[in-house]
Amino acid sequence: MAKNPKAFIEDKILLSLKEILKKLNIKGKVLVKETSKKSSFGDLCTPVFQLGKANKRNPNELAKEIADNFPENELIKNVSSEGGFVNYSLNRAQCSKLFLDFILSNKKFFYNNIYKNMKIIVEHTSANPNGPIHIGNFRGSIIGDTYARILKVVGADVITHFYVDDLGHQVPVAVIGYELLKKYNKVSTKIKKDHFIGQIYGITHTMYDIQKLKQELEKYDVSLGKDQFWLNEEDEKTLVSKIAKAKIPEEEYKEFKKQFKFLVDVQNNVYKRFKNQYESLKKCLEKEQIDLPVAVLDLNRRYMEQEKEAVKIVRATCGDVLNGQREELSLLGITHDQYDWESDLQWAGKVSTALSKLNENGFIIEDNKARIFDANKAADLKGARDYLKLKKSYEVPNALLITSAGDTLYLLRDIAYSLDKIDVFKADKVFNVIGKPQELTQKQLNLALRAVGRSDVADKTWHLNYEYIELRGALIRMSARRLQYITPLELFELTKQAVLDSFLKDRDYPLKEKEEIAKIVAVGAIKYSIIAVGLMKQLIFDPQEVVSLTNNTSPFIQYAYARSQNILVKTDFKWKKENSNSLMTLQEEEEWLLILALTNLSGIVHTAAEQIKPELICNYLFDIATLFNKFYDNHRVLDASSKELITARLALTYVTGLVLKSGLELLGIKSPNRM
Repeated sequence: MAKNPKAFIEDKILLSLKEILKKLNIKGKVLVKETSKKSSFGDLCTPVFQLGKANKRNPNELAKEIADNFPENELIKNVSSEGGFVNYSLNRAQCSKLFLDFILSNKKFFYNNIYKNMKIIVEHTSANPNGPIHIGNFRGSIIGDTYARILKVVGADVITHFYVDDLGHQVPVAVIGYELLKKYNKVSTKIKKDHFIGQIYGITHTMYDIQKLKQELEKYDVSLGKDQFWLNEEDEKTLVSKIAKAKIPEEEYKEFKKQFKFLVDVQNNVYKRFKNQYESLKKCLEKEQIDLPVAVLDLNRRYMEQEKEAVKIVRATCGDVLNGQREELSLLGITHDQYDWESDLQWAGKVSTALSKLNENGFIIEDNKARIFDANKAADLKGARDYLKLKKSYEVPNALLITSAGDTLYLLRDIAYSLDKIDVFKADKVFNVIGKPQELTQKQLNLALRAVGRSDVADKTWHLNYEYIELRGALIRMSARRLQYITPLELFELTKQAVLDSFLKDRDYPLKEKEEIAKIVAVGAIKYSIIAVGLMKQLIFDPQEVVSLTNNTSPFIQYAYARSQNILVKTDFKWKKENSNSLMTLQEEEEWLLILALTNLSGIVHTAAEQIKPELICNYLFDIATLFNKFYDNHRVLDASSKELITARLALTYVTGLVLKSGLELLGIKSPNRM
């Protein structure tokens, strides 16, 4: 028998159809699928329109002839024809026994091996190590974690990677500020470390920009005052004075005014919200007389050159951030198998090797000291446009790899990393879970891999794209630069409170149990809401909506599971093979529709894995929960009309709970036994 009993029945029908077509001298192929019509048309059907066209036969007449010649089968109650379809009504008694007995005997019935012996890397989250994760990249964390779980169930050897982007000036900015506060014992112990370092990064960055602006203006003999880390009204008066206008070229002057306005806005906004940290850091910088533009470049250079002391302090700050990020992700059940440091690729010479190969193959454009990747030229390499689905007329923008100051940029370093994923980690396929703003960069990366002569790597690398999240009711636009973002922890707390204020409010449970249920439901609500809408749809997150017990939400499904357990806990139910015949008593419409749906999990998982559509599992679980609620509302279980029917309905309740729990686990969501 086929692993899935429904597939077994379909195979038997197809075998009978093949014999009928041969007998009637009809050429062509047919298929069997579930009917989308009402149950009166049957449970499965065969459309014969193409068959009729190929044999120049009326499809209605042909369907009737096939139905009339269909042999008896104990699993099929009736075969009929209607409007060009052959319809099969299954024998509910026999099939209920077959379907449920199969699941009861094989709790992992939905597992399959479509990716057996395949090693797959799923890289996700990869937030900068200079502050907390925020809801922008957090959606990628949930998508990556969920897809990795699904891939494991379909036989893949999955490893989840986190790419630590520790190169570039954003890390030295955070390190310098954090190290100063540590030196003067000004580090807050009341704020989570990654959140605190994120604040220090934003504050230090603001003062870095202010100091840099003032230094650049001094080149034109325009001084904005002695305070190198603050802008005030007097500074603005100086900038708009006739003397300043006369000294600075017109285009530069416009840019200075624009930058001044931006920095004053950021400065005042950040200072208002983080006054204590701002003043503490400013005093430390003034006491040490630090020239931030020089210090940042110097620390970045020393770290790039693997200078011992620089490595020590940079890795220490990054480590504190990563520990905080890990803690926040683990709260929502998300972990990584491997952390890959960008600097390790640089120090191993792999980044310069990638650049040399691009240059050798003729894909580098030199612009003084800057180096630019000729992406459009690479797009004409064999198979590139087809793989990336680029029109011939589309001109791919070129990409900067090395700045005029000699700094390597993300794309160049990611070429080396992508090669490592295949060559070092031996992956057969790689999914980079990165948000939509990186869509062009991911295309350029794929083209760069082809340009270095590694189309094999390019063909194994996939961009798993997604849109970002916004919080409903947020009055501000998210901006890491302005320290305006929502973290997963904040999202969790908002959602957990929404759970406590809704259906748990009137539950007579111990406080500790309420808290535990609220935590489980909140985590599930967040994850489910992010997955259920599909990857490329924008999500406006509303804590009140995602905890609803009536809509397509995780709590709705968890509640259906809790209902099933509430029935089972009142019995000593334990399935015994000798009770299989009792399952034949399940013939009511609500029972039958639920049984038919329960067997579909394996097919849903298969499709979700192949098409990268984890939302299919959400929709399926919602359907199961809905069908179970209808069964629950219309039929008695513990006081059914016979002992056999009680046993059968308990088995159906148990299987439903098993499917709901297994499906939620695929999404990384737990199932509380009561709500």
